Amino acid sequence: KKVIKKKPAAKPVTKSSVARKPAAPKPVVVKAAPPKVVAPKPVIAEVESPARKKGVRKATITTGIRDAKPVRKLGRSRIPIDAPLDVVFQNDMQAKEAFMFLGIHSIRDLEQFNPDELVLRLTGPAKLTVGRIRKILAMNNRCLTGDEEFALEFQELLSRPRE
Repeated sequence: KKVIKKKPAAKPVTKSSVARKPAAPKPVVVKAAPPKVVAPKPVIAEVESPARKKGVRKATITTGIRDAKPVRKLGRSRIPIDAPLDVVFQNDMQAKEAFMFLGIHSIRDLEQFNPDELVLRLTGPAKLTVGRIRKILAMNNRCLTGDEEFALEFQELLSRPRE
């Protein structure tokens, strides 16, 4: 057997006895790696083993329920649903007249309509009125600007004998 001798323990050095200079940083040299050449792998025909089937997991309540994006919402309403429209639209006289014409009195009543339906209900009577005006003028040999063709057709329709 060989006998290994222990080295004597080094004495602790105090800072005051030894003064060191800070080490100068060494410049780092980056070498460009040569481009790697990858040899194509030889094609070996392998026998495919049948894929192992995964076990069936139990469906949970949240399975398949995924929201793509959180939907933007209007947030909490600033006016109550039964608020009178006269108060909400107090500075808009035309809107108040339209609500009075339609017989709508609260936000709840107003929210029952879509915008297109409101337009149709407001413009429908105006269209009928303009039609009556055109007919009365045509019966009296008059017409609106650029409406002479309608007046002539309407007079011709009136002059035909009824069958």
